[in-house]
Amino acid sequence: MSKADLNKIKKLLQTVTAYKISKGTGIGNTTISRQVTGKTPIEKMSLENAIKLTNYAKELEIKNANSVDGGVGE
Repeated sequence: MSKADLNKIKKLLQTVTAYKISKGTGIGNTTISRQVTGKTPIEKMSLENAIKLTNYAKELEIKNANSVDGGVGE
């Protein structure tokens, strides 16, 4: 079962460019940009997009962890 994690989404939107998020999730760049700037509140996004963003944040966490520990587990 997939879950949406608001904290992971907020961190993702603060640390990764809208372009990269858009390419990694398939969510439109404009949609991501509106959430980053606050024009569309994060709490108002669709559940589908929230799950995509949470999953993408998890993917990036795993990639970052693997690059820090020398790729163990790849």
